[in-house]
Amino acid sequence: MTGLIAAAALLTLTGCQSHKTATVKKTSGVGSVRRTNNTDRKFGHRGGSESNTNDSNVWNSDKQDKLDDFFDEWADTMDQEYDKYDGSGQIKTAAGEEFPKDFNRVQVNGKKVSIAYEPDGRGNNEYNVVAIYNYDKDQGASHITYFFAFHDGQPIVLVDETTNGDYVQAKETANKDLINGFNAIAAGKDASMPDSDKDSNESDDDDNDEDTKLIGVFVGLLKSGDWFKDGLKDGHMYYGTDWDYKGPVDGYDYITANGDPTSYFWFKQDGDDITVKFVNPGKGQSVAEAPMKTEHYTVSRLKQDYYVNSGQKQEVNGYVKALKPVEDAN
Repeated sequence: MTGLIAAAALLTLTGCQSHKTATVKKTSGVGSVRRTNNTDRKFGHRGGSESNTNDSNVWNSDKQDKLDDFFDEWADTMDQEYDKYDGSGQIKTAAGEEFPKDFNRVQVNGKKVSIAYEPDGRGNNEYNVVAIYNYDKDQGASHITYFFAFHDGQPIVLVDETTNGDYVQAKETANKDLINGFNAIAAGKDASMPDSDKDSNESDDDDNDEDTKLIGVFVGLLKSGDWFKDGLKDGHMYYGTDWDYKGPVDGYDYITANGDPTSYFWFKQDGDDITVKFVNPGKGQSVAEAPMKTEHYTVSRLKQDYYVNSGQKQEVNGYVKALKPVEDAN
């Protein structure tokens, strides 16, 4: 239990620190994509004079129109309203990020990459972005920003929910609907949302009190999927409830590899909102000097990313079974 003691000692020291937080609330009403009226960029608008169906570009205005329609349909199922980048100026997130300008701060899966807005999908970047959609949540710096891009000539959907820090942390979305829709459109096909029960896309208020282990698995997959899966495979991934050391995570549930404080992710559920806290050392910082970072997510969003179809549910339920109580740690 040395990991518990080390983490508790550090949290006692960091409990008085002040850190930027974001508050997340699920939006109400029907979601949609708001499009601006700029008509100067080739693919930043609808209804231009160019018809590029038969050109050699990876991306064209017809495909962009299809993506707008598909994304609008998808946003409806999420009850979220997105702004679309129109190809002029910058699109700004609630966290203060401005794209395309801040592409020079983007890391993908923690690695610095070259990424830029290239409306035809072609460029000398690792990621050539053809569309940007941003949703700012109700309060604070919380947002969801999607970059539809081409990486090595193949379509990929990146998502950014960074609220602070020197870098924009993006990763490939786990949302199968967005992945499949973009793949289809990039291949010149039509895309639409699959028929599914309403409960697959939205969480009823009565169903929000999810099992602690299930939420822990969601957090592990979200924050560090490879680390989490490796820990489960090796039999060294644990969960605990009601952290009882004084400090900023008193009363939180948690998952841990039972190492130093960086091996812990603490979380607390309040209705549809999930607060996640973790120690986040910066460059040159020791673990003892590192601040604690706070992020917010929603149960409905995590379910949409990881728990929609039967294959996902089977995989996640397997992880739930493999997650051990912290009392089993040596």
